Amino acid sequence: MHRIIAFALSAGIVLAAGTPATAAGSHVGEWPLDEQHLRADQVWEHSQGNGVTVAVVDTGCQSDHPDLAGQILPGTGFVGVTGDDGRTDISSDSHGTSIAAIIAGTGKNPAGNGMFGLAPQAKILPIRVSTGTQAEPVALARGIIYAADHGAQVISVSLGTTTPDPNVRAAVEHAFQRGALVVAAVGNNGNTGNSANYPASFPGVVAVSGIDSGNQFWPSSASGPHTTLAAPGVDIRSANDHGGYLHGDGTSYAAPYVAATAALLWSQHPSMTAGQVTRQMINTADRHDGNQRDDQFGFGTVNPLRALTTPVTTTSGIPVLEPAAPGPNWLLVIGGAALAAVLVLAGVLMFSRRRRRRRAP
Repeated sequence: MHRIIAFALSAGIVLAAGTPATAAGSHVGEWPLDEQHLRADQVWEHSQGNGVTVAVVDTGCQSDHPDLAGQILPGTGFVGVTGDDGRTDISSDSHGTSIAAIIAGTGKNPAGNGMFGLAPQAKILPIRVSTGTQAEPVALARGIIYAADHGAQVISVSLGTTTPDPNVRAAVEHAFQRGALVVAAVGNNGNTGNSANYPASFPGVVAVSGIDSGNQFWPSSASGPHTTLAAPGVDIRSANDHGGYLHGDGTSYAAPYVAATAALLWSQHPSMTAGQVTRQMINTADRHDGNQRDDQFGFGTVNPLRALTTPVTTTSGIPVLEPAAPGPNWLLVIGGAALAAVLVLAGVLMFSRRRRRRRAP
């Protein structure tokens, strides 16, 4: 039986107090949000994600964390506690909680050390499909379907597999048909075979790779022709499920920055379709070395400020790469059809987390 694997946060995890936020809107210690990267302070002048629901299909989200208070809607759990609403993270490494905080953290910890998500007024729909060690494809499939059927415009998935599974394929297709946008981490196996992972490798899914603070590709990130966008994924500070904070690496962290960008766009332009939101992020991404696209960065590093301040596109969907003829050359084919039209078979495994924890003094 195939397993679903959560994309590893493989750097040392620091359960630290963090650097105090000295003023409203401060996010000291969160390099992705600074003026050299995603420029959150300028972004928030245009949108903070109000009115948009982002599903986090993961291990549950700890709703009593000070930075997530009031941010986590009642959801559901398909594994773990029967009848649970998903608002408890039962993983050993706070995986789902950390993803939720990157999207919608408010920085409101009374201790003054809170962390901010990129879309701090978005709401999180928590859907537990994993206990933190493994999950079955049917749970992931049910989670994606639940998200699409319960108001999530954006579905963030930091889980994946190397094996095709028809249940997950059908669930992703269902989400597209419901008008939802699926964002998925590409995986952390760049140094160990770099095999395709799913659902990220399904055409139509926004597949996200990881970069560091120098805007360099993270070597452990998977890559390939399915990569859509890159986002910060190294030395990321986020919330843990004990009311504190952690640091770590992984494409698990990169995907929610793109999911949050989609929420910002949808909040600013509620009538946009999922395909238009996707194309807007692609059109406004920071191209790597001037390339139109490459297998590591996709169409470039997500740029939420440019996405929000550039006239919206009327083109829909992800450009699809197809071989022009036998050989290594590729043609860029602009796909204007609905995202569901480009879905193909794929499958699911659950990726183990390689974490080493140490407590701060």
